[in-house]
Amino acid sequence: NLAIVGQLADKLADLRDLIVDKITLALPEPHGSLMSGILLGNRIKLDKDLIETFRAVGLTHIIAVSGYNLTILAGNALIILWPLIGRKAIWVAAGIIGLFVVITGAPASILRAAVMALTVLVAKYLGRPSRAVNILIFGAAVLVLFEPKIVFDVGFQLSVAATYGLIRLSPYLNRLLLRTKLPPIIREVLAETLSAILLTTPLIIGHFERLSVVSPLSNILVLPLMPLVMAIGIIAAGLMIVPILGNTLMLASWPILTWFIFSSEKLASWQFASTNLTLPIWVIAALMVIIIGGLEWLNFRRPLKYDLFDRLDAEANALQ
Repeated sequence: NLAIVGQLADKLADLRDLIVDKITLALPEPHGSLMSGILLGNRIKLDKDLIETFRAVGLTHIIAVSGYNLTILAGNALIILWPLIGRKAIWVAAGIIGLFVVITGAPASILRAAVMALTVLVAKYLGRPSRAVNILIFGAAVLVLFEPKIVFDVGFQLSVAATYGLIRLSPYLNRLLLRTKLPPIIREVLAETLSAILLTTPLIIGHFERLSVVSPLSNILVLPLMPLVMAIGIIAAGLMIVPILGNTLMLASWPILTWFIFSSEKLASWQFASTNLTLPIWVIAALMVIIIGGLEWLNFRRPLKYDLFDRLDAEANALQ
């Protein structure tokens, strides 16, 4: 059985390498390497200056496949498909996550991201953040059970923190943003972005000793387009068996990737874009305890469930 699993892992790794080669042939640089980073977390060919630019503006997570990115992709699939097929869209979204895992070769980082993304999907389906947090704890415990050292992994810590923010904080921010009368999709992306930033900032300072001042702005400019560029990349990768179709569709991502690069370089050129910041470990731990404790207290005093599925049901009924 272990031999079969090993052979499958080798084949998936070969598939991942093949997709990277196809992407870099279909797109000019640095767009090809950027798409590879977005889809597969592959930074090997990505220009070091561009990586530093993303780091300065707080966008490195877009080139490191995370549960957040997968959640955004699956969540937008729900929004598009819900009016057409109702709650069956949940299974389609889960299938998209599964397909993404297979296409990317199923490395440990993406399996972790898939667990986190599925956790958020289940949380939204249940509509109860308290139970959703329990699911998050269970999912993280399963990962730790199979690989105990993962608790010291930066990516694991950031994934858990960001997912907790999506579950616990984003519903409250979404409620606050109702007053802005923004389109639902923009409001939701903004709420989720700010939630993830707040929960991960202390960890980022602790590990990288840097604070990106423009991170909220850069994420607002980029993240609404992430589902589209990921969808184009996944579909184009699936069509690579017909080079003309796959390459043509992959080229459709060029304007979006250009915007990612342009906006990041523009923000990074600001003198106050980022600053070096070092804090003792006990301060980082205290900040996380205060943030999480505050959110748990808020949830105890004013529990608020997810409203995504209620809104989707209302929109579907309106269309009918």
